[in-house]
Parts: sequence; C-alpha cells; structure tokens
Amino acid sequence: MKKSICLLVLLGVVLACENEPDKLTISKFKITNVNGQSIIKIDEKGNITKNGDAVGYVKKNGIIADKKGRTILKLGKDETQFLDNEGKPVIRIYKDGQFTNSSGELIQWSDAGELMKGKENTGITIYPTERGFLQIASVLLYLYYIV
Repeated sequence: MKKSICLLVLLGVVLACENEPDKLTISKFKITNVNGQSIIKIDEKGNITKNGDAVGYVKKNGIIADKKGRTILKLGKDETQFLDNEGKPVIRIYKDGQFTNSSGELIQWSDAGELMKGKENTGITIYPTERGFLQIASVLLYLYYIV
C-alpha cells in the first residue's frame, strides 16, 4: 500500500513538471549583422547556433542551456527577469525585447526588426520579425554577442 502511494505521488510530481506552462516562444528565426551575415540562429526545436556552431538550446519553460545541457539562465516567475543557477538576477528583458545594457543604454527592437541602441540603428536585424521572438532574441544577443 505504501509503495502504491509513493508511486502515485511520484507520478503526480513528474506530470506536474511536464505540464509546466510555456514561458518563451520557440520558433525558427535568425539574427544578422550589418553585413547581412547570420550571427545567431534558432531552429524550431530551440537549438541555438552562433556563427554556424552549436552553442546550446532554449526550452519553452524558460531555460537557456549550453550544448552540454548546463543551465545558463532561466526565466523568473515575473517572466522578465533572467536568473542564474543560484536564482540571482542577471538581466531584465521584457517581452518586447527591450532591456538596458551594462552601459545604461536602452536596447530595443524597431517595428522593422532592427536592433536599436537608444535611437541608433546597430545594423543587427531579426528575421522573421515577430513580437513573440524578441525577448529570446535579446537574451541570446546578451549572452552570445556584445550589445
């Protein structure tokens, strides 16, 4: 009887973890530099490549991991704050991809998919331009590209 109860509890925990709500939109997109060369790509499964090399993956539950599966960042409960493995805040990036860099400059995406530093176009673009991709695109640029 005790074994049955333990198995039911364990099954409930596993199912609860699998049914965690999606925090990030994962879909195929690419980020290009001023010369039109792809610098970061994400495929429909969440696999991330930087300059053609696999560097990690993104999960819909808000986990960003390196290619060995180690968590780099995870999206906090407020869905704007990204945390390290110890739960300490690293950076706040809003759903529209807007954040403030370490120099205090506002970074945001234009409606045309251009990355703006203040009012200056950086030459970095995202394709396709969909609002749902902008938060994860900004996180990837923060992690893998200096903005």
